[in-house]
Amino acid sequence: MRWKRLLKVTVWLLSLGFVALLAGVECVYRAALAQVRAFPQKVTTPALPESWNRVAWAHREKTATPQVQPAWPTTIVFTMAKLVLRRHQPQSASHDLSPQGFRLATHVARQWSRLLANEHKRLPRLGELALTIWLTRNWSAEELLAFEAHHIWFGRDLFGVSAAAPALLHKDVARLDLADAAFLLVVSAKAWDVECAPDRLRRRRDTLLEELRAVGVVTQMELESARSAPWPLAATASAASCPDY
Repeated sequence: MRWKRLLKVTVWLLSLGFVALLAGVECVYRAALAQVRAFPQKVTTPALPESWNRVAWAHREKTATPQVQPAWPTTIVFTMAKLVLRRHQPQSASHDLSPQGFRLATHVARQWSRLLANEHKRLPRLGELALTIWLTRNWSAEELLAFEAHHIWFGRDLFGVSAAAPALLHKDVARLDLADAAFLLVVSAKAWDVECAPDRLRRRRDTLLEELRAVGVVTQMELESARSAPWPLAATASAASCPDY
């Protein structure tokens, strides 16, 4: 019948259009990836403690399971479609639609772009996006976490968790607990002078721990234990030497 033939042609054309869309997305990705002069190398330093990985992953991804979803063309197209549809939903129904691991990969790509700026030009936004996609396809969650931890900035001349742990907490990185990891992430988020904003840092750390409890990374007992533990900063700077926060 005529309507069956028309239906087959319609389905065939839609399928062809979808395949062409996927091919176009992949072509744009590869063209943008060509702008990346050099690619980051995986960090081979000793493994980070589980406490850091748990907190850092949940802080970026808002999930408890460290697993990266590769961003293939289908993933990108469906994510974009969901983002468009979300614009017509009530604000209360909105949530993060990024593929798992994408936010952490984005952060690593930006770190690498800043490092490249020392020798070349910083990556353009499309280049950073392409590198993010490449990272989701080629790196594991543990590799992304290790790179971020090695290059994360804590203010002043402190780069990397291995340097920040003894400088700020007087602890070796292997001895970090959940509260320590949350504290360091809060410091890195704003690069605050730790002696000048202890109260604000404590509130931010506790807020982060609450968020981690909500996604199942921190238990209620661990949360209460972190809150009752001695504050790691023993001394504060004079008000005259502190910037205006």
